[in-house]
Amino acid sequence: MCEITIQINCPYCHSMKVVKNGVKCTGKQNFLCRSCRKQFQHSYQKAGCRPAVKRLVLRLLVRNSGIRDIEEVTGVHRQTVLRWLNQKAHSLQVSPRQQGYGQVQLDEVWTFVKERKKRKRWLFYAYAPETDEGLAWSWGTRSRHTVRRLYRQLEQLEIDCFCTDDWPAFTKVLPPEKHLIGKAYTRNIEGVNLCLRTRNRRIARKTACFSKIEQNHYNAMKLIFYYRNHHTL
Repeated sequence: MCEITIQINCPYCHSMKVVKNGVKCTGKQNFLCRSCRKQFQHSYQKAGCRPAVKRLVLRLLVRNSGIRDIEEVTGVHRQTVLRWLNQKAHSLQVSPRQQGYGQVQLDEVWTFVKERKKRKRWLFYAYAPETDEGLAWSWGTRSRHTVRRLYRQLEQLEIDCFCTDDWPAFTKVLPPEKHLIGKAYTRNIEGVNLCLRTRNRRIARKTACFSKIEQNHYNAMKLIFYYRNHHTL
């Protein structure tokens, strides 16, 4: 008689300290990881229960895949994909790595929700080219009020100069002694705009993919910024 032994590792922390922990109602063996204290099964009937599939879904969300495309490829229902999107975005915190920056570039990108391009949602954000990171962002209309909300998030940082285009809202909010105006100073952030449109089709200029709920829209962008800054989820 031949005996086959299978080594079970935790799918969350990859620890080998795994013990049996009862049987599920389906009759399948349940396991417990003594390192991270999470329970799991060796195999799942539904794709949405597999930890590896959840990681794949999050990677697809930051790689320009739509919700229904992800549903088709992974077999996970689109409502589950949206729930994972919101849960992950809620758990992430995007914060500057440094206390001071020499140059910070500011720009705006327009988006829309519920297929209403006449009522645009403007994304104003700050980008530090020296560290290649998004520092802060603000949603609203294309006005000085949205720029002011963005500037309040940057006041605690030591910034030598702000670089923007000639949109009047920037001039009304940013301190004039630190403000540089001109397209020559915003070439880096213009490239980031292209990257954002490539990574998230919701903000492409001509797209058939859009968010029906504003919170889903904002969380999708938060996921993109975090992934750009840390290159992981």
